[in-house]
Amino acid sequence: MLFGLLEGSKNFIRLGELVLILFISFLFFLACTIETDTSLVQPNSNSVVAVGTSNGTQTTSTATAGNTETVSEESLDLERFTSLYGYHSNCDENVRLEIKSLGVSATICNHFVPIGSNMPNPYGPADVAMYDLTQWNRLGGTPGSGGNTILAGHVDYNATVPYAGAYYRGPGIFQNLRFLSQGDKIEIHTDGRVYVYEVIWRRAFDVDVENWREAWTADVPIESVTLYTCGGTFDAESRKYSDRLVVRAQLLPQG
Repeated sequence: MLFGLLEGSKNFIRLGELVLILFISFLFFLACTIETDTSLVQPNSNSVVAVGTSNGTQTTSTATAGNTETVSEESLDLERFTSLYGYHSNCDENVRLEIKSLGVSATICNHFVPIGSNMPNPYGPADVAMYDLTQWNRLGGTPGSGGNTILAGHVDYNATVPYAGAYYRGPGIFQNLRFLSQGDKIEIHTDGRVYVYEVIWRRAFDVDVENWREAWTADVPIESVTLYTCGGTFDAESRKYSDRLVVRAQLLPQG
C-alpha cells in the first residue's frame, strides 16, 4: 500500500511538472505575440479637420434647457463649443492639459490603441487624446510612470462633432502648437497632482515616411510627454495633411 502511495505521489508530481511546463509555454506564446514592429502604430492620416476657404455660413440648431438656439460656424469658437456641449462621455474633466504660454486649458481623454490599429483622432476640436499603448512593446506611458505620455489634439476642425451632433468650423485646441519652443512649460493635472514638463524639441514628421518609434518610445532618459497635431500641407482631395508637428518635453523635478 505504501508503494502504491509513493507511485501515486510521483505521478502527481509529474502531472504538476507537465502543467507548469504548459503554463510557461503559454506565457512565452503570449510574449511572442506582443507587437514588436512599432512602425505600424501611427497617427490616423485620414482627416476631417482642415478648415477650408469657403466664406459660407452653416447653422446648427441646438437645444439648451428647453430652448432652441441657432449657432453659426463663425460664432462657435472653442470656448463656446465646450460651454454648450462639454466633452465626450469617456473623458474625465479632472485630467487636464495646461500650456499657459499658448492659453491652452483642455480636458484629456484616454484612448486605448489595440495591436494592429492606428491612433484614433480626438473626439472633437476641444479635447486632447492620451493614448494607452500598453499592448505595444516599449511605447508610450502615463504621467508619473517614467515613460513617454503621448497626447494629440486637432489643429483645426471642419465637420460635425459626432458626440455633440453639432457642426464646428474653426481652430482646434492645438492650433498654436507650432509656437512652442525649447524651455516652454507644459502641465498635466491628474490624480490631484501637477506634472510640469519643459519642451526640449519640436519637429515635423512625414506621416507616410517616418518610423514613429522615435516619437512614441518609452525608453527615454527622463520621463517625457510628446504632443502632436496635424501640420504641413493639406490635400483637399485626399483630406490628409502631409506632416505631423511633434513636440517633446521632459519632466522637471517635482517640488
